[in-house]
Amino acid sequence: TFVNVWRSIDQNNVIKRRPLAVLDKNSVDHSKDTMIYELRFPDRTGQTYSLRYNKNHQWYYFPQMTAHECLIFNNFDKRSKFSGVFHTAFDDPNTKARDPPRRSIEVRTVAFFPPRENLDKPNHYTFYDMAHSNNAARIRLWLQLDQWQHKNQHIIQTKLVQYPQLQSSEFAIINPLRKIPALVKPNNETVFESDVILRYLEDKFGQSKRFTPSTPDDRQRMELIIRCHDLYIASPNNTQPGFSHTQGAMYLSAAFHGPHRAMSVSDRAAKLKELWSQLVWLDKYLIGTPYLVSNSLSLADLTWYPTCVFMEFMLPRVFDWPQLFYHPRNNNEHHSPVPRLARWFSFLTSQHDAFASTRNTILEYWHKMDADPHRQFDPIIDEIKQNPHLKWKYP
Repeated sequence: TFVNVWRSIDQNNVIKRRPLAVLDKNSVDHSKDTMIYELRFPDRTGQTYSLRYNKNHQWYYFPQMTAHECLIFNNFDKRSKFSGVFHTAFDDPNTKARDPPRRSIEVRTVAFFPPRENLDKPNHYTFYDMAHSNNAARIRLWLQLDQWQHKNQHIIQTKLVQYPQLQSSEFAIINPLRKIPALVKPNNETVFESDVILRYLEDKFGQSKRFTPSTPDDRQRMELIIRCHDLYIASPNNTQPGFSHTQGAMYLSAAFHGPHRAMSVSDRAAKLKELWSQLVWLDKYLIGTPYLVSNSLSLADLTWYPTCVFMEFMLPRVFDWPQLFYHPRNNNEHHSPVPRLARWFSFLTSQHDAFASTRNTILEYWHKMDADPHRQFDPIIDEIKQNPHLKWKYP
């Protein structure tokens, strides 16, 4: 692209004689108005466009320009056949005989760009995250483990969003379900559903670190553990208003979130029973290894841990459950009804900074919500008091 820069070099006078005019290219009919003429030199012959008069042309100029002002305009762009701006000096009828001659300079610059197809495509992925989302947190853990995110910031960029942004029309373009997480690929395709995002990252970038087990039996165990979490705890299996996931029993209410996130009292009690059933099943399913599947981290650990932080905070505080999980320093002070899970949770928290950081981020949010004057959990606590005949506490 050739870009012309034109300015006065007269430090004492403004331009009043022979100013420069530029033509609005949208007023040019290239099929009728332009013609090619040759520029002949001793060693070569060049070509350029000349212009025929057309009463529809719209010319503009800037009167009385100073040496501190300049005109910048496109003169040629090889990506477009007709890209230049026609320009010429002209006799200004306002010029007086005493006005000094114009003293000006014009510089032609050349700009080089990558191919257009590269300009049109972002060269990075965008991960839409929410600080307290347990489903987004599994993606965050994948990015943080082994400092992958620190080494590859140019590949995947993170954008933190707030709940009101999810309801905006702008975010609906990114994810029509208005849910977190979402991953926008360089071709602007959006990947949603946390497990799908996680598997995609494993396939795309997992060469240097794999959280997918190498054996069929370990993969089967991992798949089952993740499947039970996503089906029976983290998903309502329906995107319509009035349906909520099992984990929502811990914190969703019509009074705080509105009728579209509401559930009946009996549904809440049944969902809490489901939480307990899944925890008991998982505790029995574990085989005594430090991690959920084997002696190595897997996607199952990334999936369950953030949700267990939710339970650590809410179940004792709102429903008077015993503390299921504990920090390593409390190992000798507490006995959990799901001891294998408790040891696993303690091990991850103490041995991996990424898990401890994720736990702190989620707990910080929920402590803030608990201290908020609107008191998110109060409507649920009132429900419990008004319905003592239902079972709220487990075991």
